[in-house]
Amino acid sequence: MIEEFSMAFKQLRMKKVRTLLILLGISVGVAAVIGVTSLGEGIRINAVAEIQKSHDLTLVEVSPGVSNAGIILITDSKVHSIEPYGTIVSPYVMDDYVTLNKTYFEVLGITIDYKDAKELELETGTWFEEETYRIVLGSDIAEKFEKIEEIEIGDTIEARIRLYGIEGKPIDKDVEFTVAGILKPTGTQADDQSFIDINIATKIDEKDVYNGIIVKVDSANQAPDARAAIEQQGLTCYSAQDEIDSINKIMNAITLVLAFFSSISLIVGALMIINTMIVSVYERTREIGIAKAVGASQTDIIRIFLSECIIIGILGGLLGDLFGIIFSGLIDKVGKPLLVMQLDISGIEHLTAINMEILIAGFLISLVISIISGLYPAWRASKLDPVKALRQL
Repeated sequence: MIEEFSMAFKQLRMKKVRTLLILLGISVGVAAVIGVTSLGEGIRINAVAEIQKSHDLTLVEVSPGVSNAGIILITDSKVHSIEPYGTIVSPYVMDDYVTLNKTYFEVLGITIDYKDAKELELETGTWFEEETYRIVLGSDIAEKFEKIEEIEIGDTIEARIRLYGIEGKPIDKDVEFTVAGILKPTGTQADDQSFIDINIATKIDEKDVYNGIIVKVDSANQAPDARAAIEQQGLTCYSAQDEIDSINKIMNAITLVLAFFSSISLIVGALMIINTMIVSVYERTREIGIAKAVGASQTDIIRIFLSECIIIGILGGLLGDLFGIIFSGLIDKVGKPLLVMQLDISGIEHLTAINMEILIAGFLISLVISIISGLYPAWRASKLDPVKALRQL
């Protein structure tokens, strides 16, 4: 084996320009794949980080489930059965109201635990007290009420909710709420919601079931187990991890497609290897004839040519990784300012991300392509008739 690689090095050194061109063809293709893959990985990491910033991974939102027997509702017994799985287990009800001026708003009947789980903080005013018709407004809905209804803290909101009787006949019920406080902006759905005591909410809408439950665990690592246990009871669960999983799937697919198209340049490199090795077979016909005449087997000839391909693959992979790191850095340096300027996105430290797995993959791609490209020329060399080859002496 050492002898074959020694001969391969000598052959490649004798044709420096040709070898350099082959290495450039392979390394540029590898660099393109690494650059595109690092871009996809960087976007994925930034997207996941953004979700982790804006969502609490310790929260699991539970909603009614569906089975063959029908809808599985959330009752008090369901709430009690879920309590062992979270440090906070808070049910809530949700209804739509409309003011006399046709301003629609969503009202959640919650417990104080819900406020703690969602980390809702007041901008001004106070929280509602239990068994009172006091309401706390999200920042956006509060602004809407101030502009359209001219309602501020301490004012009364006259609203109407539509209920449905046993036969499905609509029944409108008028309700008055006193604005107790306004929440700080959260950047979430809570900004468009308003909140009242859960006992008042169930009294108004005459429900004995809940729209959902908020379950909070001590750490994000406990969320999957809690979710699995709750789903075994037939209920539907959602958490921020669902968004992270979706982002990972989408970005993996996009990165794969981009890497596929960027790998076209690798085909060019492979064709260069095939062409060069076939030419080398013609140039070394006499050498092959002599080697076979003195006892070299077909396997020995194949190993000689594949040794050259392996060396090309190794050097091409190393150069490709180096160029890929440089290419990735250029994408980050040029693309990041453009992205920030065009999309008005801030807080992105790096647009690309290179890890050891990407570099190893780039190296292996170069090595595999080089070996595959050299198989046919090596096989062709091994099949040469030594008598015909020696006639060229």
